[in-house]
Amino acid sequence: MSTTTQKKAPGRAAAAGFFGGAIEFYDFFIYGTASAIAFNALFFTELTPAIGTLVAFATLAVGYLIRPLGAVIFGHIGDRVGRKKALMATLYTMGGATILIGCLPTASAIGDWAAVLLVALRLIQGLGLGGEMGNAATLAMESSPKARRGFYSSFSYAGGFAGMVMATGVFALVHSLPKEAFMGWGWRIPFLLSAVLVVVAYAVRRQIPEPDTTDRIREEGRAQDLPINQVLRSHKKDVVLATLMATGPNTVYYIVAVFSLSYATTQYGVSQTTMLVVITISSALLCASVPAWGALSDRIGRRRLIIAGFVAEAVLTFVFFLALPSADPVLILMGMVFVLVFGHGIVTGTSGAFFPELFPAEVRASAVSLGQQLGGALSGLGPLVASAITVANPDNSMLVGVYGGGLCLLGAIAASLAVARWGHQGPAPEAAVSAETERATTAS
Repeated sequence: MSTTTQKKAPGRAAAAGFFGGAIEFYDFFIYGTASAIAFNALFFTELTPAIGTLVAFATLAVGYLIRPLGAVIFGHIGDRVGRKKALMATLYTMGGATILIGCLPTASAIGDWAAVLLVALRLIQGLGLGGEMGNAATLAMESSPKARRGFYSSFSYAGGFAGMVMATGVFALVHSLPKEAFMGWGWRIPFLLSAVLVVVAYAVRRQIPEPDTTDRIREEGRAQDLPINQVLRSHKKDVVLATLMATGPNTVYYIVAVFSLSYATTQYGVSQTTMLVVITISSALLCASVPAWGALSDRIGRRRLIIAGFVAEAVLTFVFFLALPSADPVLILMGMVFVLVFGHGIVTGTSGAFFPELFPAEVRASAVSLGQQLGGALSGLGPLVASAITVANPDNSMLVGVYGGGLCLLGAIAASLAVARWGHQGPAPEAAVSAETERATTAS
């Protein structure tokens, strides 16, 4: 790799992660939003509105339950073939499935087959999404100078929240259409517009250099025939910790930015347009804050910052669901901004580098992807669990806050244990692993 290419590599990797994250969260949010306000009437017409929404959220969860399999498949490609090649494959898979959802006939045209096809495409989408963030974070971290890993690695998550802004903006526009037009064809527009993001991401990813990590691993004889076996044999405790760290903040994000859209509308009479504007503003501020938190983690260390973020997110989630029953748009906006920027933003801005630093290079893409997506599978149940909680307790939104906040506190404990075990605040992961191996050899 030439000197010029080396200098450009961190920025290009960050850009690749940014657009990949944008597609991932854009795809997720347009599906989640459509589940909340349209899919019950389009694909589950035989059910009551409340149960139809619950079933629509269940199809959302299905995409998350399949993600760990995607993590194994595309993590293997990332570790064995290359991070860049894995990211190109995830782009085709998740982008193609999202575009096809926008082309689906509804139940009025083909009956129950509409729901079957929706679930099938959601499964394909979930496979691609399962390998996206782990490979993107790994590539960005490995392409970055050590002193700025937190900053560059955070752009995958910043891109995700940019995707949220785009998704909410597009949905706010199409939702302003007359109801008949929106339900007839307007809901398809956000899915079809995903093609624009796919083309941009493809153009960016073609330009990124493959990190020399894969070649170096082969030269040093550390390549694994089946990386997932090594992960489960030697790193399962750390995968569990990564899973716990991913579950809490992802759950909070889904219940605050997706579930609350439906809940605030049906339970407290807040207009859907108001909630979409609140989510758009909050996500825009979150997007801007994430690289700043990543840069701060480079300066003060990721340990103290990510733990503080988990605790803040736990407390502020509870506060948000205290504010929701007021139906006051200003209070709801303030509550969402605080929980997303000063809780979720800290955790995600730090975890872009924190997760890859937990694992050695030869299994990094597989391990990071698996930990994140096991957490994603659990947190993907968030809107479904929150819906079930509120069906049983319709006037007590605080229970949803307790659910999300409690998971964040588990994440704080997991972060403490992960840092105490690995301590990658100083040497690079490979150096730490080599030192540990050398100590074990000497002791024996």
